[in-house]
Amino acid sequence: MISWIQLSKINKKILVSQTPALRECINVYNKAILLGSEWFLNNQKDPFLYYEYSYLAKIHPNTSYPLREMGALWSITKISDFLKNEKYDVLARKGFNYFENYFTYDKNNDFYYINITPNNIKLGYSAFMIATLLEIDHPKKDEYLKKLANGIIYQQNKNGKLRTHFYSEDSATSQDYYPGEALMALMLLYKNTKDERYLGVVSKAFPFYVNYFRKNPTTAFVPWQSRAYSEFYYATQNRDAADFVFEMNDYMLKLHSPKDVCKDFVFSRGITTAVYTEGVIKAYDLAKALKDEQRAECYRNFIKEALDHILSLQVIENEKKEAIGGFLSSKVSQTMRVDNNQHAVMALIDAYNSGIIDNSCVNLK
Repeated sequence: MISWIQLSKINKKILVSQTPALRECINVYNKAILLGSEWFLNNQKDPFLYYEYSYLAKIHPNTSYPLREMGALWSITKISDFLKNEKYDVLARKGFNYFENYFTYDKNNDFYYINITPNNIKLGYSAFMIATLLEIDHPKKDEYLKKLANGIIYQQNKNGKLRTHFYSEDSATSQDYYPGEALMALMLLYKNTKDERYLGVVSKAFPFYVNYFRKNPTTAFVPWQSRAYSEFYYATQNRDAADFVFEMNDYMLKLHSPKDVCKDFVFSRGITTAVYTEGVIKAYDLAKALKDEQRAECYRNFIKEALDHILSLQVIENEKKEAIGGFLSSKVSQTMRVDNNQHAVMALIDAYNSGIIDNSCVNLK
């Protein structure tokens, strides 16, 4: 197998054109970011991306999953900002233009929703379109942001719960995913606009989702809610919100630590580990901000070990460019998907920005 040092020499020209942070520094983590990002570029189609690639069959199955494709679009905008590479701007615009075709206006209630799957219109669609719009330029950006947010507000019940589908009933597990995505989107929008309505929705939702988690603890719930309520803490200094983030992520770590120590974690969920790691990074940042050094160290150990597991799932050498940089769903899987790369690359970028990953360099000269 080709070595990382050889890869760094082969891709020197690519690195020089990328983010200044990586321009003169290449190691296993940084290289994983670069290859994982380029996987998106190599798996484009009209109108946007292939949803998945079969590693051994060397084909793109005729499948799609709009919510995950929207999540991937958001990650591409974050990659563009991190790598400072225009190719990702172009791909992000391509993706947004595609999904914009499904923006539908509810005149009676003054909000937009994304009608890409009629009779199954997910709250998460609106969340990812808000997160994406905050990262790109668009002539209708302000209008879309306001009215997509209006849709999330419309979905909130009096008890704080967010209904997870427009015009239809919630699915069995959707409360574990879409409300966290939506609350995160509102907090990102609040940071941008300081519109107190958005903060109010997240505040109103807080007691409901604390109680929901304590009655129905699941790992799926933790990452998006951690993103939402860490941002809520920074905006309000509400210590209860910080404690909730810690409670969720302490639960996450305990499930991965049969010895109940803050090291030697066991990872058995394949690339889903990347999703979990995104949430733990937010908890780590919060622990550092609150000078909770013991908790921060434990979270850091988890993140470092999790990233090594994630990197073990990445293909770095293959005769097909569509495979290079892709993250397999597990060590026995043949499948690469857009959400695999979304979560893996986002976890790596967040870990880089948080100062967690090893920044030692291999000389590129």
